[in-house]
Amino acid sequence: MRSAPFATIAALVVPSLFALACAAPAPETPAGDLPPGAEAPPGAEAAPPATREPTAISSTGYLTWEDLSVRMVGQSGPEAGLRIDVTTLHPDAVRLASDDIRSLLNDHRLRIAERVTGPDADRLTAFLVGYTGFEKEVSFDPTRLQIRSEGSTYYARHVLPLSPRFDRRLVGLYETVYGIYLFPEGLDLVATLEFQYGEMSSGGAWRDVVRRVQRAKTQRESEREGS
Repeated sequence: MRSAPFATIAALVVPSLFALACAAPAPETPAGDLPPGAEAPPGAEAAPPATREPTAISSTGYLTWEDLSVRMVGQSGPEAGLRIDVTTLHPDAVRLASDDIRSLLNDHRLRIAERVTGPDADRLTAFLVGYTGFEKEVSFDPTRLQIRSEGSTYYARHVLPLSPRFDRRLVGLYETVYGIYLFPEGLDLVATLEFQYGEMSSGGAWRDVVRRVQRAKTQRESEREGS
């Protein structure tokens, strides 16, 4: 079963889904608005802009970095001082992003085909994952990130490091390292996805990502009809 594209959300999602409140509060800091000294995604010249409601702009997109992301923040135990941001790389969502964000995320998508052989490059479900430290040294294990959905647990088939220091599995204060995660193709993107890492969880934040993508899609269609 192929992942359900965001472009078919309107036909697949019961309208009441978008009326549900997010189970986890929206992050106070945009996922791409990194603290001073943090390592930006490879190829990025500046942090993505702060989140905003989709509005008609001179570019061909509406969504910010945060609009396409969920965030988890460790509060205690081994996850204390660690923040994880997960950003969808699905093409139906990426094409609705603002120009700079779309260009950056598409560049990352191209790296998948360069490093993964066979049909997995196009078939698997891709996410950009950033690990940020808020203590002097915080360790992380890339293999612990998983997705819970509809009673099933999904693990990444491939983890592709982007940042040179990703394989150290250690981030310093305000340091961020990035990798691309490829999850199984049967993942339904319009279902409720809960990202988990140890005791950390994204809760129901993915529902807000789906809602924002659908809202931007509807706005684009409305503008095209009115032009």
